[in-house]
Amino acid sequence: MKTALSFIITLCMTIPPALFAQTTQPAASRAATPGEQWDQRFDRAVYLYGKEPVAFLKEKAGLLKKGKTLCLAAGEGRNAVYLAQQGFDVTALDASKKGLEKCTALAKQRVVTVKTIVADLSDYDMGKEQYDLITDFYYHDQKMFPKIMAALKPGGMFIMQNFSIDQPKTNRFGPKNPAYLVKPNEVLSHFSGYRILHYEDTVVNLDEGMHQGAGAVVRLIVVKEGVE
Repeated sequence: MKTALSFIITLCMTIPPALFAQTTQPAASRAATPGEQWDQRFDRAVYLYGKEPVAFLKEKAGLLKKGKTLCLAAGEGRNAVYLAQQGFDVTALDASKKGLEKCTALAKQRVVTVKTIVADLSDYDMGKEQYDLITDFYYHDQKMFPKIMAALKPGGMFIMQNFSIDQPKTNRFGPKNPAYLVKPNEVLSHFSGYRILHYEDTVVNLDEGMHQGAGAVVRLIVVKEGVE
């Protein structure tokens, strides 16, 4: 018995203290990814921004080129499902698996089909000349614009509506970080070589679930056609 006890004491003395710390202290918690953060927000029965499309999309749907469509930052799918109802061949892309599950459920409810891709927009490869239409609602990242135009087929169209830099003083909802808000004429510089069908920097009344009341937005429709 004494021999066994002596062996245990000797063994403990030879193990570095740092090893004890590694085995007894809890591992540092990993920061949640953007997709996981949105999963938490979308993990409820209610659709946070409603089931109806952005009003601007609905107003301009008749102008948009039908065909293969990519909805960026599709969230719970209200815009993607609406376009599918109008006869577009729609793929919805978002970082949130939960959001896209709700998109699929809404599409089934409306008796249409929407393909879904769970991916981080910051490093997703949209390909070259793949789409007739690309949409972007409420996700502002200037670095995406060249990728979007490259991914459009000749004559393809890009439609967006994002909050402007005036949103924080207009209402309580929307991003607070200026990096995620559109500055005056900022987007125009990215599309100067293309045909701009519509540009608007304005304040509108929003009725979109958590978006209720005045919203300062920038709206844009661009065609992949060169201009002289």
